[in-house]
Amino acid sequence: MTDGHPWRVHDLEITDVRCWNHLSIEIPNGLVVLCGPNGAGKTSIIEALVIATLGVSPRTSQLGELIRASASVMRVTGTFSESRAHDMTQHREIGYASGVGRRLSIDGAPVRQLAQWRRPSSVLVFMPEELRAVKGPPAARRRGLDRLLEAMVPGFSEHLSGYQEATTQRNALLRRARSTGIDPASAFAWETRMATHGAVVVQSRRDAITELRPRFAFWLEALGGGSGGVLELESSPSNLCAVDNDALVASFVEQFARLRPRDLAAGLTTTGPHRDDIWIGIGDRDLRRLGSQGEQRTAALALLLAHRDLLRAAGSGPILLLDDVLSELDPGRRQALLAALTGDEQVILSSADPDVSFADLPAETTIFQVRDGVCHV
Repeated sequence: MTDGHPWRVHDLEITDVRCWNHLSIEIPNGLVVLCGPNGAGKTSIIEALVIATLGVSPRTSQLGELIRASASVMRVTGTFSESRAHDMTQHREIGYASGVGRRLSIDGAPVRQLAQWRRPSSVLVFMPEELRAVKGPPAARRRGLDRLLEAMVPGFSEHLSGYQEATTQRNALLRRARSTGIDPASAFAWETRMATHGAVVVQSRRDAITELRPRFAFWLEALGGGSGGVLELESSPSNLCAVDNDALVASFVEQFARLRPRDLAAGLTTTGPHRDDIWIGIGDRDLRRLGSQGEQRTAALALLLAHRDLLRAAGSGPILLLDDVLSELDPGRRQALLAALTGDEQVILSSADPDVSFADLPAETTIFQVRDGVCHV
């Protein structure tokens, strides 16, 4: 695949996913709107697009839950490219059966590892569930930032998985030492590896937040969320915020060693990048805990657009997938959001609101009607 072009989907085929027995559609460039009543399957189309690029669902961690009732296997296939001219296309397929697991292929060739198959940040998705990126647990905010970094920073995925694997080993040995009384020294042997990988993870997160911060503030204000939007990395441990990048490894080594008694008593590693969080606010007000539903929704959209801008600046552009995003926006914010969806990126949004007006949509807009088991223009 070439670099520097927006990622696009040209056609999508869904078999036995959620309410869909079978669906095959061609998806044009520009803005695509899926219209129809609740329960018609619009969200399932957006979910299938995420599965076809990332191999995971934004709605559940269990792919088995996607299989249509009375079916035993689900399958999603799609043709994608990074060029408007279709000169470099990729046919992607994912299937899942309970008891068998996931099957992946690209251009008909089987792919055994999800890490080699998935396309990080080829899509950016907003669903009602995606408010977790603002009001959910720290893990949800870390996950969104790390997916962005996987797409932008060479080697980040390896450092993140290296840190996670070393931490898992340390935790397992700490639990074993706590329960059996054996020497915990084998657990402590993992700390250097944790520090080495963890320092790269933290530095990458710091750099990303620095670049995202002004973009988030811009979009928050543009979408009517107010001025003074703030993003900050809340590092674990908290005193890591004062540590320079070149001193991170040494600081982690010292922290892990100092906290060995506490970690041994707990049976797990109580500090480190796996406990980082992202502060999201306006001025000094924490939107994660104190924001209204509308403020959190606007902040989530502003963060999504900030991610898009960063990927765009890096020379590529994700597909934007926006599920039921217009119904809870007032006319001014709705118009501001639609104005923000201009550019070369493909945008697919859904709406169940029959009162939503599409009069202000761009000329290059395709509206699909989704109802009664069919999807048509």
